[in-house]
Amino acid sequence: MTVCKHCFTRVAYSNGNTSNMTAHLRRHHPAITHTYPTSSERHIKITKAVGVFIAKDLQPFSVIGDAGFCHLIKTIDPRYRLPSRTFFSTEIIPDLYEKTCNSIVNELAKAQSLALTTDGWTSRATMSYLTISCFAHVVNLAAKKAVSINTVSRLLARVRKIVTFFHKSTKAHHVLTVKQEMLNLPRHKLIHDVTTRWNTVHDMLERYTEQQPAIYSALLDKSFKLSVKNVTMLNDSEQKLAEELIQVLTPLKTVTALMSSETTPTISMILPLKEMILKSMSPGDQDSGTVKEAKAAIINDLAKRYTDPNLHDCLQIATALDPRFKSLPYLEDSRDKLYRNIIHEILEHEQQGLVENPVPSTDEHNPSYPPPKKKTAMSEVFGELFKTEEKQGKPFPQIIEEEVTTYKLADSIHVDECKFPHVAKAAQQHLCVPGTSVASERICSTAGDIVSAKHSRLAAENVDRLIFLQKNLKIQE
Repeated sequence: MTVCKHCFTRVAYSNGNTSNMTAHLRRHHPAITHTYPTSSERHIKITKAVGVFIAKDLQPFSVIGDAGFCHLIKTIDPRYRLPSRTFFSTEIIPDLYEKTCNSIVNELAKAQSLALTTDGWTSRATMSYLTISCFAHVVNLAAKKAVSINTVSRLLARVRKIVTFFHKSTKAHHVLTVKQEMLNLPRHKLIHDVTTRWNTVHDMLERYTEQQPAIYSALLDKSFKLSVKNVTMLNDSEQKLAEELIQVLTPLKTVTALMSSETTPTISMILPLKEMILKSMSPGDQDSGTVKEAKAAIINDLAKRYTDPNLHDCLQIATALDPRFKSLPYLEDSRDKLYRNIIHEILEHEQQGLVENPVPSTDEHNPSYPPPKKKTAMSEVFGELFKTEEKQGKPFPQIIEEEVTTYKLADSIHVDECKFPHVAKAAQQHLCVPGTSVASERICSTAGDIVSAKHSRLAAENVDRLIFLQKNLKIQE
């Protein structure tokens, strides 16, 4: 005999035959044995939720067949039957992609200006991809010039060897922890630099300097004296050089962190940050020869960046249109010319707008006059009762010149769209351009997660869809 778990009825059972129990369930508990039709609202809703789970959490299509996932679905709702992985890859994900695309297209249609940056990457399957998303890269190149100096390279090799020793030996790590507690130092792990990330050089030197007393004490510990015969501490001059290099690299680290963490790192930040770095690299009287050489390497590499006249003018205009930076001293020499260029650009853009979208004007033969304002309902009804003397119309170029001049002299760090409508519009067109490709590189990191060992055979079309959905799909609560 066997017992039904739902009604505790005893049902005949022999030799592993389940027919009696199956008949009992169908007769007395039909809800348990019946599954949702694929066209039912419940089935469609759960299937879509599984598709969202795959897209947002970077899951492979093979998760559909994983025992743990199938057990989870069965436990949540036994009446739901998972479709095949092919159904998800050919029906559900493409449908989510199309709907999300339409939503993004509708949002972009409202934008007056749009900027795109790109970054490339190669998958495990050696497929090349282009991602729509740099100043951070320029800083990276300048920093690499400094750390590649022979004296600096030898110093880094010494520090790297010490860090590697404590990373590889569990005993050494334990002794270091004990020494940190004895010396009241933070229980921080030593940092090993990464070849492709120069800022880890700064972090490695900074952490080494912080833990230098504990490291020195640990290396002198008798418990593993023989194992450290090839590991030696930095001497006084090397320790001083390490501390000086931290000072040199700190401004670059700060700029990199700023460009990477800012939600909107616009191109208006590029020239101010470049000037800040160049100023911080000015040689000091107390600098050692190696530090002077490192600073010179950074200056020589950074000074030649963004020197193309057209690019430089564009970056200067963007800086002037950002109220946070428009008063910086380095703009002083070219300030008048810069704002004349802004006036010219606004007039040119407005004229182009009139050509593309002609509207009736006060004088159709004189484009210098703006189009007449549309009468409000209030003016239509009470126009004769409250008639006021109309202001003399000004030529449009004069209006723009006065607006730009007022903006130039204003102390506010915000652009009032009502007070400076044309300046605000120009600012939107320039400041929509990102100053870094970090956001795009993060997408490539996401792509690397998608095209992992479990996803390596994904078709390029599915890769595009999954990356797009992971970044743009909004989960409806």
